[in-house]
Amino acid sequence: MTLALVQGLLVTTVTVRHRDRCTVVENMVVDTGSAHTWVNVSVIEDELDLTPEGADEIVTAFGIGGRDVALRKTIDEITLASFHARAFPIDVGSFGPELGGLIGLDLLRVGQCLLDCDALELRQANHS
Repeated sequence: MTLALVQGLLVTTVTVRHRDRCTVVENMVVDTGSAHTWVNVSVIEDELDLTPEGADEIVTAFGIGGRDVALRKTIDEITLASFHARAFPIDVGSFGPELGGLIGLDLLRVGQCLLDCDALELRQANHS
């Protein structure tokens, strides 16, 4: 998958599916420094049911911007290029309006992703 370089950040698109509803999230930053994948609530709240349920957790994330609170919700599926992660937990919270969120190391590792910074490509290790 080809990545775009936007304001010095590597960005791409993911598809999020939950409860037979689906939405495309653009401007997701590929962030190897983020432990968890984080999706901007304002981008997906009108498309997906994000009602907190029994297994969901309220989590605190710490980063350069300070501390934020998010809902960690297991969604049915998140798709990155040709990789599909099913029953995958994402953090849903507020994020800058220009970004869809962060693709964290959790999704990159599960997808066995290789990042080619020269070619601006993200691909699975077992694919050419």
